[in-house]
Amino acid sequence: MNLEKIRFYLALFLGRLVYFFMKTLGLDATTFPGKVALKIDPKFLTKIKDRFNRIILVTGTNGKTTTNNLIFQIVTKSGFKALGNLEGANLRTGIATTFIRDPSYYDFGVFEVDEGIFPFVFKDLKPDYVVITNFFRDQLDRYGEIDTTVEKIKGSIKDSRKQILILNADDPFVSRFSDLSNRKIYYGIGKKIREKDTEEIKESIYCPKCGKRLHYEFFNYAQLGRYFCECGFRNPDYDYYIISAEYKENKWFIHIKDGDEDLFLTFIYPGVYNLYNVVSAYSVGRVLGIDKESLKDIISNFSFRLGRLEKFNYEGYERILVLVKNPAGYNQVLDTIKDDPNEKVLLLILNDNIADGRDVSWIWDVDFEKIREDNISAIICSGTRAEDLLVRLKYAEVPLNKIVLENNLNNAILKILSFKAKTYILPTYTALFKSRKLIMKRLRNGT
Repeated sequence: MNLEKIRFYLALFLGRLVYFFMKTLGLDATTFPGKVALKIDPKFLTKIKDRFNRIILVTGTNGKTTTNNLIFQIVTKSGFKALGNLEGANLRTGIATTFIRDPSYYDFGVFEVDEGIFPFVFKDLKPDYVVITNFFRDQLDRYGEIDTTVEKIKGSIKDSRKQILILNADDPFVSRFSDLSNRKIYYGIGKKIREKDTEEIKESIYCPKCGKRLHYEFFNYAQLGRYFCECGFRNPDYDYYIISAEYKENKWFIHIKDGDEDLFLTFIYPGVYNLYNVVSAYSVGRVLGIDKESLKDIISNFSFRLGRLEKFNYEGYERILVLVKNPAGYNQVLDTIKDDPNEKVLLLILNDNIADGRDVSWIWDVDFEKIREDNISAIICSGTRAEDLLVRLKYAEVPLNKIVLENNLNNAILKILSFKAKTYILPTYTALFKSRKLIMKRLRNGT
């Protein structure tokens, strides 16, 4: 056995040892075992590539985790053996840990990848398919402006023609990938879904080809919609798209156009952003050759937890946990809350740890004005930057008598669960798993 193989198996062995030790102690083991393995063998990801017949990478700002889980369920329920980082640990360490947890040979590797480190993972894993969801301003202290991230990802792909790209045609930033020589599949939504929506933030204001201002026929959220420029830049033609969608009876009723054929399915998670997750995963399934009826059944019966509209029942009331991490996604969640006619209470949690992004100025681009006159009886602000949230709500003219400041997350969870009302808990990334753990503890104790 040569030195490279010895290094790989040593990294795998010690990574697994660390993983089982951490699990025994009840610690979070989603990234550190991978960090150990990569320290021992920096080429660890490159070496696991041959353990997969085909690899799918999902990247972009919003929707990665849900889309990744959808794709994973599509391939596994179609009879394939797959491995995926389903908990959202999307750095190199998280992907390495996913393999360490269950080293074997697979038909598919299905991995979501943080957009900031995508070029490195792309180089290591050399995927067969790349899904790009969208690009929004997110953690500017880590990524810089969107153009920088887009160009880095595009640059990593441009010299490799073998990948099939599954692209969101409704995002002008994603449409920039159209000039690559790879085979491209486009998805989107062919009409405005929420007619009552007013103007929102648009990140992509100017045409990437000529620099003139883009025109919009409509948008579904942020800059995602039907756009065009006088120079000819516009949405690419769809391969698969949603003709119509209506949210009623606590689920989406979706009409997808697939060539000359129509498909009707449902999806239980609200929010227009979830429609994009559905049609992107559907497109991947069709590219893989999975038949329409199978896709319909899998997507309609899809179930997902881990803080993406995860629902708990506590003392007879629904408690909903929703990850928020940038203005575009936050605004979509606020739309969902605003559409909910029930009396409700909110817990907003804002952290500024490294994984969240140190810069929290993005909360000023969140349209908290949407909820200032809503049927919300109380809003608790918590997290390391709870005071910043309180100030933002004040400037949104949310009534101050509704707002409670509670920096301690444990106390905030106890307080919000004491309300006899429907509850929405909105944490940023590093507060998500701790919030979930505290909620589960209360559920187990029954008090």
